[in-house]
Amino acid sequence: MGKSEEAPLHRDYSHLGPARPPPLVGTPLRVGIVPTPHFTLMSLGCFVDFLRLAGDEGDFSRQIYCTWDVLSHDRAPIVASCGMAMQPDRLFGDPADYDYIVVHGGILHSAEKPSPALYDFLLAADRKGIPLVGSCSGSFVLAEAGLLAGRRCAVHFSLAGALRQHFPDVIPITDMPVVCDGNIITSPGGLAAINLAMFLVAGACGESRVHKAFHYLLGDRGFDKAEATEELDLGLKCEDRRVANAIGLMRQKMYELCPVSEIAAGVGTSERELSRLFRKHLQVSPARYWRQMRLKAAKWMLLNSDRSIAQIAYECGFADCAHFVHWFKRTYHATPARLRRSHRAFGLR
Repeated sequence: MGKSEEAPLHRDYSHLGPARPPPLVGTPLRVGIVPTPHFTLMSLGCFVDFLRLAGDEGDFSRQIYCTWDVLSHDRAPIVASCGMAMQPDRLFGDPADYDYIVVHGGILHSAEKPSPALYDFLLAADRKGIPLVGSCSGSFVLAEAGLLAGRRCAVHFSLAGALRQHFPDVIPITDMPVVCDGNIITSPGGLAAINLAMFLVAGACGESRVHKAFHYLLGDRGFDKAEATEELDLGLKCEDRRVANAIGLMRQKMYELCPVSEIAAGVGTSERELSRLFRKHLQVSPARYWRQMRLKAAKWMLLNSDRSIAQIAYECGFADCAHFVHWFKRTYHATPARLRRSHRAFGLR
C-alpha cells in the first residue's frame, strides 16, 4: 500500500475570494482615528470592524467604501487600557485628508496624557470644517480643546459627573448612543461605538452599507439576554434612564462608602427626585436597593472566599462589621458566620 499523503497544516482558501476588486470611484468615507493613551480596546474594535464590514462586499476586508488610519504624533505604539498596543499608521498631517477625525479615549485617570500635538491637530481640523468625533472619553479631549462649550455631548453615565465638574458649560447626555451638535459628534463608548459607525457609514455610504455590515454582525438575530446571561438586575431594564444609570453607578461604587446624594448628583438629579423615581419604578428606596446589592455581593464572598467577615463587611461598603451582621441576618435569617459554617458542613464549597 502506498504511503498516505499528509494533510497540509493550513488549507488555501484564497479561491473563495473575488477574482478582482470592483472599480474604485473615490472612497465615500475616510476616517482618521486617534486613540488616546489607555484607550478602550473593545469599543474601538467594534467601531473599526463595522467600518471593515461596511467597506467591502462579503467579508474580504478591502477598504473600498470606507478607509481608516490610526493617527498619532509619533510612531510609538499606543497602549490600550487592557495592555495591548496598537501601531499608528500615519502621523498627524492635513486633517482635510479625512471626512471625520475620531478621538477615541479610555480611562480618565491614566498618568499618560494626550500629546499637545493632538490639540493642535484638532483645532486645525475645526478651522477647516472637518467634523470631529469624540468616542468614549475622547469627548473630554474635545472639551479640553475648547470645542464643546455650550454643546450637547453624549457621555457614559459614569463620566457625566466628571464632565459637569470640569466642563460646566458642556451639556451631558447619558441616554443616547450618538449626539450630533453642529460639526461635533459624540458617543459614550462601549457598544454605542457600533451606533457611531452606523451613523457615519449611513451618512457617507447609504443605509444599504449599514444593513450589510449589521447583518454580518448577526444584528438581524437580535440579542436575547435571557439566553446569554442570568438576569441580575431588573432595574437596569427600567424605562427611566436616570434609574438605570443610578444602578450602574451603584455597581461601580459598590465597595465605597458613598451617600445616595452622590449617586443622584452623578445622574443629574436630586436625592429626593431619585428616591421618587426608585419608588415609582422599583417600589423600593435607593438606599434599600443599594443595600440589597451590597448584601448579595457579601453573601457570594462569604460562601466563595476565605475573607474574614470583617473584611467582607469593609469591602462591600458597610460602615462596620456590626452594621453588616445586622442587615445580613435580617435579610438571610442567619448570621454570616452561621451561614458559612452550614455551607461548609454540607460540602457545598
